[in-house]
Order: sequence, then C-alpha cells, then structure tokens
Amino acid sequence: MAAIDLAVLGMVLEKPQSAYDIQKDVEYHHFPRWTRISVPSVYRKVLQLEREGYLRSRRVQGGKSGDKAVYSITDKGRERFQALMRDCAAAPAALALDFNVMVANLNKVDKAQALELIGTLRQNLCTSAQGVRRYAEEFSGIPLSGRTIFDQQIRLYQALLAWLDQLEGQLAGG
Repeated sequence: MAAIDLAVLGMVLEKPQSAYDIQKDVEYHHFPRWTRISVPSVYRKVLQLEREGYLRSRRVQGGKSGDKAVYSITDKGRERFQALMRDCAAAPAALALDFNVMVANLNKVDKAQALELIGTLRQNLCTSAQGVRRYAEEFSGIPLSGRTIFDQQIRLYQALLAWLDQLEGQLAGG
C-alpha cells in the first residue's frame, strides 16, 4: 500500500495546490509522526503522480519566487485514490515498533539492567503520549478524521504502557 500516494492524492482531491503546499499539508497533518511518509519525499511523489497521469499541473503566477506549478487531480487520479482507500482498509495492519528488538534481547542482560531499560522505555512512551495529548489539544479544531487519529495514538500508548507494566511484573517476579 502506498501511503504517500494516498496522502498526496487526498490532499489534492481536497483542493489544487503546489508541491510546497502539499509538503506543508503533510507536516500539518503530522503524517511523518505516525506513518512512513517523510516530507522530503513528497515533491518527488507529486512529480511521479503527474507522470503517471494521476495529477496534472498548471503554471500560476507566484509571488517573489516566480511561477509555480499547482497540481489538481485527474479522473484517473480519483479512481486511483478510491482504489488506494479500499486497499488500505483491506491491508493487514502491521505495527512495527523498533523497541521490540530491545525487548527481544532483554534475556541477554541481567535483571537489574532489564528493569532499567523497561523504565527508560516507559518514560519514553509516557513522554510520547504527553506529546500526542498536547497536539490533540492544540489541534482540537481539526476535522473528526484527524481527531480520531490523536485518540487512536493515545489509546495505543495506554495499551503499550499496560503491556509494559505486565512485562515488568513478570521480569521482577521471575
């Protein structure tokens, strides 16, 4: 599933915009925070989607920076957007958590160090959860679809912290 394709097509479906504006929209939606979409990859993706016929551009008079290309979605792009939405909904949800590599190796350190590492991970998860709560408050006026992602992230952190409590209890007792 090409998340970046779906993000770019969705943004341009909402309103025609320049590649720079799309990059700013990616940042505004915090996509790099909870997806594998990076802001620097957006411009290349916009050009690729145009080459493939999903977007079309028109030159408009820019301000100080001169002319700029503004992209709009084509009928083919609308069809691709709908297909990507279906594919995304049907795809298995893979949760790749890099800290699982550390957890998988806890049996290779002594109990005290393992508990210390778990404490550090807990602190990191708590800090991250607080950050999401701050974002949720700061951006409380966004549409429901965006607010639900903040809620999802908060719930995931809560579940991870509960799981971590269980792991810590098992390590401390075992």
